[in-house]
Amino acid sequence: MFRPKHHWQPAEQQRHAVAGTLPTGRRHRDGESVDALCERTVSTAGHTELDWLWPTCPDCLRAAERLNGIPS
Repeated sequence: MFRPKHHWQPAEQQRHAVAGTLPTGRRHRDGESVDALCERTVSTAGHTELDWLWPTCPDCLRAAERLNGIPS
């Protein structure tokens, strides 16, 4: 079974990849600063369904692929 080495988090009007996995039932607090794989520190968004519809940060997507050994 594939286990990604990152998780996705809505932040600053995009979905950003963050290194590591979150334990079941845990989530980032609204406004928490996290280091995204795009090498930016971003402020997390709330946990509404609409937040997950934001576009994916292209730099995070490429970094997540590299982190997980997926060729671009």
